Amino acid sequence: MLDAGRFVDAARFAERQTLARGGAHPFWLTQQAVALTRAGRCEEARAAAEQALAQAPDNTYALLAAADALRGGGRAEDALSRYEEAAQAPTARQRALRGVLDCLAALARWPEVLARLGEAPLTREQGARWRVKALMALDRDAEAADACREWLKREPNHPEPLWALTELDIRKEGLEPVLSRMRRLARIGSRPPIYREIYASLCRRAGRPGEAAAQYDKIAAGSGTFRIQRKKAFALAKSGQESEAAPLMEELLRQAPADVYLHSSYQAACRRMQALDRAERFYAELLTLHPEEKTLHGRLRGIRKRMERT
Repeated sequence: MLDAGRFVDAARFAERQTLARGGAHPFWLTQQAVALTRAGRCEEARAAAEQALAQAPDNTYALLAAADALRGGGRAEDALSRYEEAAQAPTARQRALRGVLDCLAALARWPEVLARLGEAPLTREQGARWRVKALMALDRDAEAADACREWLKREPNHPEPLWALTELDIRKEGLEPVLSRMRRLARIGSRPPIYREIYASLCRRAGRPGEAAAQYDKIAAGSGTFRIQRKKAFALAKSGQESEAAPLMEELLRQAPADVYLHSSYQAACRRMQALDRAERFYAELLTLHPEEKTLHGRLRGIRKRMERT
């Protein structure tokens, strides 16, 4: 259930297992907390994890589940202390130290992130990612650029250092020179699609959504991935091509009914097209496809209220 993304079902299943064992079972309470955190119900997850810890104070997995729930609920400072505690146990150290880094980043304690990179058992790529992120946050741009180039020497055309290096170049030179350079790189047919994707993103940033949509269209023709199609939909909507954007967004929402940004953009596109009736029909259909996504009820009510007002 967790692997399939059925987090609410997984939480209910774990809850039933707990109840079947008298309402107190650290293992199943921990599993319930894990599932609830992934479902975004972090306060409930924290309560389940704390219940597990009350029964088994030395259970490091319950401790990690409590830390994850606190971090998911935006309580990074509290989560940090739990991760630090969990890191004392050899079996949990690796995962706990990654949580420590996540919390320090959420708290913008970037010097500490850099200082602790050597502690966490990270892969070479993970270490490079954290180093670049921290150096950029500290405005140590020259060091960040060097770290990106070093990463690209090992892994040419890797998307993450390319995106970061593009942002660093914009800080240094401004948007237009970087946009012009990326346009030339994107036109080289042998270059990977990431160059066209970065160029499309810069077009959106420069207020050229039509050109961005054209680039995403070319990329989508070759890959058709959800991420690229999503970016294409946003670019189409922003360039005034709502009639093309709306059906694409509907297809994407059928795959990802919890995507808040897609919902917002889709509803705005329908309002501009004066097609609220279309949105009403779509949300009614989406609710039958995904009855477990409770937020869809509110979205459908909101559309109907707006229709009544107009």
